[in-house]
Amino acid sequence: MLAMRAFNHRKVIMYSFYLLIICIVFYVFIYLGAYHVDAREKSPSGPAKTNVNKDITLRKSHLENEPPEQIQIREKKFADDQQPIKTHQGRVNMHVFEDCCGGSLDQLKNNLLYPLFPNVRTTVSRLAVSPQWKNYGLRIFGYLHPSETEEYVFAVASDDNSEFWLSLNESPENLQLLAHVDESTLQMGDIEHIPQTKASYDRLLEPIPLSPHPVGDMIREDPRDHIYKHKMLDESYLKDLFPECDYKPSYTVTGEIGRYQGVYMIRFSSVYPNDYTRQTNDHNDEMCFYKQDPSFQENKGLAAYLTEVEDHDVQKRDTGEGPFWQRVYDVKPLNAASKQTANVANSCRAAGNIVISQSHAMRIVRAFLKALHSREETRGYSLLRVVNVVRREDKDVGSRYLVELELVGQQGQKVLVSRYVYEQAEDSSKQMSLCSPKAFNWKPTATVHVIVAVKDQARWIIQFIREMEKVYRATGDKNFVVIIIDYNSSDIDIEKRLKKAKLPSYKFKKMEGNFQRTGGLQAGIDLVEDEHSILFLCDLHLYYPVNIINSIRKHCVEGKMVYAPVVMRLDCGASPRAPNGFWEVAGYGLMGIYKSDIDRIGGMNTREFTDKWGGEDWELVDRILGGGLEVERLHLRNFFHHFHSRRGMWVNDNPG
Repeated sequence: MLAMRAFNHRKVIMYSFYLLIICIVFYVFIYLGAYHVDAREKSPSGPAKTNVNKDITLRKSHLENEPPEQIQIREKKFADDQQPIKTHQGRVNMHVFEDCCGGSLDQLKNNLLYPLFPNVRTTVSRLAVSPQWKNYGLRIFGYLHPSETEEYVFAVASDDNSEFWLSLNESPENLQLLAHVDESTLQMGDIEHIPQTKASYDRLLEPIPLSPHPVGDMIREDPRDHIYKHKMLDESYLKDLFPECDYKPSYTVTGEIGRYQGVYMIRFSSVYPNDYTRQTNDHNDEMCFYKQDPSFQENKGLAAYLTEVEDHDVQKRDTGEGPFWQRVYDVKPLNAASKQTANVANSCRAAGNIVISQSHAMRIVRAFLKALHSREETRGYSLLRVVNVVRREDKDVGSRYLVELELVGQQGQKVLVSRYVYEQAEDSSKQMSLCSPKAFNWKPTATVHVIVAVKDQARWIIQFIREMEKVYRATGDKNFVVIIIDYNSSDIDIEKRLKKAKLPSYKFKKMEGNFQRTGGLQAGIDLVEDEHSILFLCDLHLYYPVNIINSIRKHCVEGKMVYAPVVMRLDCGASPRAPNGFWEVAGYGLMGIYKSDIDRIGGMNTREFTDKWGGEDWELVDRILGGGLEVERLHLRNFFHHFHSRRGMWVNDNPG
């Protein structure tokens, strides 16, 4: 608790000159000694290795015998012409967050590790600190104990951005922002915050208003985000709704394929409606160019996508002879985006999912509804909303669709229907018909095992558990299990943390030796006994959408298909609230697959990737495709990989 006290001493009339000199020298030595100790404690010489549990224990033992965060400033005057000598007693908490991106306080507060998981926990004897570091954030907090009831003036100064919060009593709940420095969000024309007087005010200039920050499409609400809340239509109503048909895609292979060639054979599926996975808020993102398709020339190039718009600043002139250069046209982004390549290897990292045209999607929806209305049990349901349509095109053969519709019954009850259907490629003159692909259905109640292998990284391990708690808290889904394989972490008791966590179920196993990603994941796979359950092989540093378990289930089909969602890697300073970055289209380390399927293809390659990692995901894809499985590849909304430094991460002593 920070205390400021002033003591006024009476003048001592009979001090001798010799005694006065001794006192002055004595206090100078005390001051220099305190300054030396404080300077030595103020800044670490290099990156600090944080042991969360040990650090907290040390701080508690240090503060047992005196009130925490107490600073007392005493002013003593020995003569009228002397400056007061200040000594500092007690200390105040200071938490250091390293590798922070950007200079704004919003970016610090949006950091996933703020405020609970600082890199360093320490105390300082002064509120004035100057670490001389880069890319850091500080949080200094404690209590003030004023010695007198007076009016006090508080001020704050910093070279970047800062805030000073104070409560008018001992409760932190009553904190108020009293002073701040905020320069990072200001433009050169933003001058309202600058103090103005008669000597400085320029009456010729009007204040320039703040420009609103651009808001990207990716943070919009989407019905898919909360699809788990819908009650599913009774499966018995959908039995034999469509005639059964063989499902043998032309792109599936059998047998071995060339080393690391599988990733070049995978293609994206497309979606409807627009799921806003394309980046539109980053003005510096990479440009995306798409190859021409045959329809481009047939439709006279871009003419099919141009829409004439009214612009009062441009006079329309139509003399009967073209070209009419003074006409204004607009291009709808979704129309152009539909021409992006489905080949994953050549895709643009700023582009999101390919969007199916509305006319094509509604043709499938109408055929689905027609089948529903042909049966007595489902005749009373009408379409409330098209939640999701996913198409996997197989040219010249047919297309597979996942159709998800929100329906409303005659009594007002709302239900969700979610089912795979197949459309065979036939003569366009014939009436379109859907069929049910043989042995191709997803299981709404399948258990999902989320597996991660770790070593140390306590803050990120805690955050991973918190993410899983978030999913469980939002969905109430009891059919998923968290599995953590720990290579003898020294900075956290993971099992203790799991026992306290609010999760439906978990499994934990300790491993000895150097960290191995493939070995750890295989150990997690071996803990799963039910071969008809789903495994999700994942990693740390991830932000999960709350519908992640539902998404994994519906895109994994036993014996047929695995799921490899594309995650967005956030740029330095970006956050899930303001996402900027790129889609990691080349990575396949995040994979959903049935236990029976991964056992059949041989599991993780622990023999070749024992002492190294990098490439094990591509090698796994080779064996997945060689085993006759297909890979569902989609950009997943609200699925982010946080920016982080490699400090404290696992060292690959033998890269191979």
